[in-house]
Amino acid sequence: MTAGGQASLGSRSITAFLWGGGGAFLRLFLQMATQVVLARVLGPEQYGLFAMGVIVMSFSAFFSDIGLAYGLIQRQQLDSTHIRFVFTWQLLLGLAVAGALASLSGVLAEFFREPRVAPLILALAPLAFLQAASAVSLNLLKRELDFKSLQIAQTIAYFAGYVCLGIPLALAGAGVWALVVAWGMQSLLSLALMYRATRHPLKLLFQHDDARSMGHFGGTVLLTNLSNWFIGNIDRAVLARTLPSASVGLYANAYNLVNTPSSTLLGFMQPVMYSACAKMQDDPLRIRKTYLMLMAGIALGIMPVFVAMATVADTLVLGLYGPRWAEAAVVLRPIALAMPIALLWGITTPVLWNSGRATLEFKLQLPLAALWLLAAVLAVQYSLAALAWTVLGLFLLRTLLFTTIAARVLGVGLADCALALRGGMALSALTGLAAWAADHLLAAWLPDAPARLAGVIVLCGLTVVLAFRWLPGLVAASLTGLLESGLGRLPARMAGVVRWAMSAQLRGARAQ
Repeated sequence: MTAGGQASLGSRSITAFLWGGGGAFLRLFLQMATQVVLARVLGPEQYGLFAMGVIVMSFSAFFSDIGLAYGLIQRQQLDSTHIRFVFTWQLLLGLAVAGALASLSGVLAEFFREPRVAPLILALAPLAFLQAASAVSLNLLKRELDFKSLQIAQTIAYFAGYVCLGIPLALAGAGVWALVVAWGMQSLLSLALMYRATRHPLKLLFQHDDARSMGHFGGTVLLTNLSNWFIGNIDRAVLARTLPSASVGLYANAYNLVNTPSSTLLGFMQPVMYSACAKMQDDPLRIRKTYLMLMAGIALGIMPVFVAMATVADTLVLGLYGPRWAEAAVVLRPIALAMPIALLWGITTPVLWNSGRATLEFKLQLPLAALWLLAAVLAVQYSLAALAWTVLGLFLLRTLLFTTIAARVLGVGLADCALALRGGMALSALTGLAAWAADHLLAAWLPDAPARLAGVIVLCGLTVVLAFRWLPGLVAASLTGLLESGLGRLPARMAGVVRWAMSAQLRGARAQ
């Protein structure tokens, strides 16, 4: 790659990261606000029923997209025939999976020992086809690092589905069906908007000279994603089969509260890194820098938020969802701590896949999946809290394993990883301490949970600003280039405020 090409790729990657991050945070705010309203209206039991349907749909999604569409990101040479071939088989797979879900809805309801789930699965089955049909547009946008179009499409679709339809239907007494209708509208509109952004060819093509290589890559993706799904969802599947829907709702909503932002962030970080690394395969030094930059970014920008959430889990649940959801706090605390750990694992996947070790990830996941199942079955016999703390331990184990492997592949030493994480861990400790102190100090003056939660958020935000302003060295060297580039893209007044708040970090970066 030429120097001009490298500069262009770097600029596009930073732009994609900023658009992906900005759009993700906007959609995240919308999702969180909507989730709070719907949870307060519907309650744990209705959410538990929907969670069972989500488990089924998330599993079936891997069969309606066996990895062929994801392979569009990886290919260095791509023409219209590759797109047509993948699109054709996406449609066929989507139809097959939708039909299988419809025919097995009763059997799946029996597995969960909840007959009310059968009509939900039957109604959700067509979404498997919509998701399969949209996979080509989705991955073409990721390939081109066009996260502007992607975030706009997904945000509009979510708003139309959940805000314009879901909330009014829930308030009208539709119960769990409000969530089903909202998801359907979101999927349909997202498909239309993403296709409008790509306009990929729709003519069918059943055979292709590269079918074998594309199928092999897709099979590897499928097996890896299935093992990831198993690890990420087996706790909820075991819980849904063992305990009543209200318990499932408590666990699922607490999990979603922290997993939604985590998944949203990973949803743009992974493709950006994967696409960039695919174009930098001959430049391992740049891949190494990108990996350390993302590691530092997760530790500095994400870990403190989750640590603070875990510290004030009781106040957070009561403030957002009300007394009906109070028992969810015991789940929220360990799962919140697990999320930044899960993100650190997530960024190892592009490293392994671009180094030709995609099958290694799958092979290592198999014993982990077996361990996950055994641990979940044992833990759920005790309590929801025991299951949640077990999940935290398993996430930590998996992240340590894959981070060690990725670091060896890249030639990154443990000292480099520690240096990248140092600032974020220090800021997380400060933020967690500030959240705990604020929660206890404000309890006497603000007994109302929402007001106390607002006070905790303000004091945590002030702690973060003062830490960046006065404590040099929080921002790792690998992040300083992204920081400077990001400031150059902000409006002048906003950039000035950020420079003031980050003055200690910028001075430290210039001194290095």
